[in-house]
Amino acid sequence: MASNESLPYIIDFHSHFYSPQWYHTSPSSAPGPGPLARAWPLLTNIDAQLEAMAQAGITAKVLSAPTAALMPPGQPASASEIERINDHFAYLVSKHPDRLLALATIDAFQGEAAAREVERAVKSLGIGGICIDCAQGGHWLDEPQARPTLTVAAELDVPIFVHPVSPIGLTERMAHLGHIGILLARGTENAASILALLRSGIFDELPNLKIVLPMIGAATFLFAGMADQEHGREEGWQGTKPGQLRQRLYVDTMGFDPASIRFVLNLLGSEHVLLGSDWPIMLIKPRQEIIALLQSPDLALTQEEQQAILSANTLRLLKKENILQTG
Repeated sequence: MASNESLPYIIDFHSHFYSPQWYHTSPSSAPGPGPLARAWPLLTNIDAQLEAMAQAGITAKVLSAPTAALMPPGQPASASEIERINDHFAYLVSKHPDRLLALATIDAFQGEAAAREVERAVKSLGIGGICIDCAQGGHWLDEPQARPTLTVAAELDVPIFVHPVSPIGLTERMAHLGHIGILLARGTENAASILALLRSGIFDELPNLKIVLPMIGAATFLFAGMADQEHGREEGWQGTKPGQLRQRLYVDTMGFDPASIRFVLNLLGSEHVLLGSDWPIMLIKPRQEIIALLQSPDLALTQEEQQAILSANTLRLLKKENILQTG
């Protein structure tokens, strides 16, 4: 990764870009009030994003565009639309190889067709991971139609970023708490879907399955530990105890709360924590603030652990380790 910046590299794993042409509603009506409206000019302008990153001292970002943000509720994206997104991501990465990485957009609930797109994105486009919605139409990722995507991703040894969606009903109930309430609803749905996966036995079946979730889904870790008490007593919990399986998960730092980061570090170790912000929906975090956070006595991280979180874990998952060696 050619760059004029000195080390450490800082790569934002949880960061979005959407072309306005991908939306089924007009750009003027899609955002609505709140953070999405504020983010709209950056969210849909990659050149502006790259400039903002340069000003903040962020070396690179990982492109992602989960389908739930593009489609009306309950309406899936077509195979051709998803292919168009992934083709464009591959083009942007080729145009800015020193600044951009990508996760292929996949609708995991489209069965074998989704699995074929995973294979095309990874093998033909060279994309090193995938981004999927945690739920669709009331279904979670333990449903049979999602199994082909999970299986192929595990076989190809690429990470799956499980992105939150806004659950109908709960989101409206939580909205009176403002944006944080909406994040709570989205994080709850995210946590529930991943708990369903932990419960299903699929982690035992697919030893290379690598799931990344944002920090707002961290209730997964709490309830996976509590579920150990039900293992062997309650019908449905299969295979390895969920308290052990949760240690195979990865999490991004969305929110940048030191106590939350310490919580997941204690559970997972520094090799399973990725720098991630949900930018530009959330505000960009300047380089100096990120480094100061990871150097704080509260986290007590070694320099190697800091670098792992800042970029090395992301590069390892996406199989781009050579970037740090040649950048």
